[in-house]
Amino acid sequence: MEKGISFTKRGFEQAKITKKRYRIADLGQRDSVNGLLLEVMPSGKRYFRFRRKHLGKDVTVTIGLFPDITIEQARKQARQVAVNISEGINPNESKRQAKAEQARQEALSITVQQLFDAYVAEFEIKIKSGERRPKSLKDAQSIWAKHLQHIGHLKAETITKTDADNFIKRIITNNSPAIRNKCLTLLKSMFNEQPLNPFAHIKKLADTKRERILSEHEVRRLLEALEHEPQIYQDVVMMLLVTGQRKNCVFSMEWKEVDHTRAVWIIPTSKIKSKKPHAVPLTKEAMDILQRRSTEANTGEKFVFPNERSQSGHVIEKAGKGSFWHRITERAELRGTEKGDNVTIHDLRRTIASWSVMRGGNIQTTSKLLGHSDISITASTYAHLDIEHVRQELGITTAHLLGTFVHGSKVDRLVREIEQLGEDERKELFQKVTILA
Repeated sequence: MEKGISFTKRGFEQAKITKKRYRIADLGQRDSVNGLLLEVMPSGKRYFRFRRKHLGKDVTVTIGLFPDITIEQARKQARQVAVNISEGINPNESKRQAKAEQARQEALSITVQQLFDAYVAEFEIKIKSGERRPKSLKDAQSIWAKHLQHIGHLKAETITKTDADNFIKRIITNNSPAIRNKCLTLLKSMFNEQPLNPFAHIKKLADTKRERILSEHEVRRLLEALEHEPQIYQDVVMMLLVTGQRKNCVFSMEWKEVDHTRAVWIIPTSKIKSKKPHAVPLTKEAMDILQRRSTEANTGEKFVFPNERSQSGHVIEKAGKGSFWHRITERAELRGTEKGDNVTIHDLRRTIASWSVMRGGNIQTTSKLLGHSDISITASTYAHLDIEHVRQELGITTAHLLGTFVHGSKVDRLVREIEQLGEDERKELFQKVTILA
């Protein structure tokens, strides 16, 4: 404590600045307040503080900076602090509580856009640690830009459960159930750290999986329509069809991912959902495409299907009539009057998987082809196709067991086998018989 310096404005102005802080006590004057101090810092700043015992411990309360606060104001505030302490109130604890409440209120007042920005920032950290994939973030950003950005200006705390219900209802009126579910998932994640999540009570729509597969006749029309496209688009669509892989993997296929010796395409974990690289066996048709692309590729080309005009550097699927997929499907008469009737690129993946199952392939093999991390994912989509083969074999076995199996001519046995076919298989058989006739 520094002695010999009066607790006056003149005394404070004349106080020396030292390497160590020191305090000047408010003593010896009529208006002095016991416990009031001026602390002189090495930086030259001078703070009014009040010090008093509270519950057996020293409590120091900062009142303010001199000369922003005068001596008279400091003494007045010090008296109030003394009263508060005598009543059992710790001013420092009150300040901490006030700051915490202010922080809470500030957190509640953020906008939905700020919530999304925070979601993206956290996602980017998870990408660096390997927990999430860049493609997943791009999908989320696309969903936000196309369907949710218009609510970005709203305050997060003002959105009620009723508001949330209305947002989701408006989405489903103009979009597919799958888009609705993706929007819901994103919003739930964004609001997850908020005190109340207005979207938490909303459930995903069940049975929203698309089951569109191309018939043999439709595939023929698609292949004919391809002939009018530039070679690169012919090749990329054919690669989609003969490998059954996701479009983002095929579009971004790199030469370094292809093992020409073993005819295997290794898709890295950065491009797929599973936690390990996916090995895709390449058929002769796929290798022929790669051979042609290799012949046409520029020296040092990174991508199998390059596109200098796209930001990614490779072929992408654009929306609208100018896209290659729109042209192909329109030419092949695979576009319906409703948006959901149009054949999508992903339908090619579903088609080759479905054909594989329907022609005797098992679910496990199909799961490996598709690169599913869990066979149950494949089974939930394609098991109903595999069951028709089981039905057919069971019917013939049962006929043998019960003695009703026809041991007649080839035609009789053929009729018996036809009876075991599913509806789709019978239609396909009828079409072929009609052509032969």
